[in-house]
Amino acid sequence: MTLTIQQMYERYSVREFCRKVEVKRRNTDGSYEYDWQDVEDLSGLKLLEGSVNSINYKISNNSYNFGIVTTNNVALKLNSKNGQFDDEANSGSVFAGFSRHKSLVRIKDGYVDYYTDAANPVEVYNTVFQGFIDATSASTKVNNENLLQNLQCVDMLSFLLKEYTLADMGILSSSTFETIIYEILNRAEFTDFFTVDTLNIAPGHNATSIVISEYEPQTQIFTILENISVGHSFFYVKDEVFYYQPITSGNVSTFVVDSKKLEKFSSFKNGISNVFEVFYWDKEPSVNFTASGNKYNKSQKINVDCVTNNTQRQSLIEAIGTIAKIERREFKISIPYFMEVFILDKITVESPSIIPDDAFIWGISRWGGESRWRRSLQADNIPNSVEWLVKDVKHSNFKTTLKLQEIV
Repeated sequence: MTLTIQQMYERYSVREFCRKVEVKRRNTDGSYEYDWQDVEDLSGLKLLEGSVNSINYKISNNSYNFGIVTTNNVALKLNSKNGQFDDEANSGSVFAGFSRHKSLVRIKDGYVDYYTDAANPVEVYNTVFQGFIDATSASTKVNNENLLQNLQCVDMLSFLLKEYTLADMGILSSSTFETIIYEILNRAEFTDFFTVDTLNIAPGHNATSIVISEYEPQTQIFTILENISVGHSFFYVKDEVFYYQPITSGNVSTFVVDSKKLEKFSSFKNGISNVFEVFYWDKEPSVNFTASGNKYNKSQKINVDCVTNNTQRQSLIEAIGTIAKIERREFKISIPYFMEVFILDKITVESPSIIPDDAFIWGISRWGGESRWRRSLQADNIPNSVEWLVKDVKHSNFKTTLKLQEIV
């Protein structure tokens, strides 16, 4: 049985990296090819070593303004010495007869399993990015030598949510956060690209009696979902499945960062900068929240347009304030590239045992000095072997950098 990526990562210090870039070309009628096509097979050219600079996922860097899990655009660089990845106007392009703009791109990274059967190595992949080629972007261009094609690739979910407006949705009848999200997304414009299931839609707060017509008809669906989600929920697509979840949840993971994996520990923060203890509803002073034991008195104004009832507003603002008032420690770590860790995974970190040069160890004296002990500076505020929530993931230069947040 072939080893998983995590098994190879944890058992062996020497691993062979593998990457696959695939496309589903868009037909001229707007439909898509049935199967994913490997760009190496399509073009007859090997992938460049630096075909992808970095891949980054993150959630908002504060405790109240949540919403979409942001996926940075990916700059894809492909060998195109004979115009293989030019647009469809070039008859020699793999997109001839198709439309390059809005063709789908999928990037899969992994490791080669030489250990299960050395005579028959197996490449084991994990999808790290899926999106659309944006031919309208100035970054989609040929380099000065006309040898390399740079394609700007935009995250699939954000691209689609920004493409459609409330007016495109027709008449909507739902009156809760939970049901309106399903009613908007459960249509071919979205389900042609990812699965939408009520089982995966569970907002952290489910306001009722909402009035969706409070948004202007030309408001992007992206903006509406961001506004609805403020302070209580986040949404994303993973493995072609849409998720809408409370910010207090996390995905169970067996991944442990121990001293063998840890390359760098940095940017420890006590979480005070992300704390908000006072909330006001915009233009409605009677709706407000102040945390008990208010310590920092940091305030924020909010407004969710579709929530028009003051009782519902008060319920929502209290739900947001209850979460935002909590201090959550954060820090960053760097480890060798691990392509299976994702935003909102709960991972275990064994605190670094780094002893500063000026730290005397108890029972060991120096000439002319006295014996004393001080805990290592970096490990001081990090409890050992507890779970942390992954808040930011960046894959770059065969390293993975994670921002981790305390689970409270």
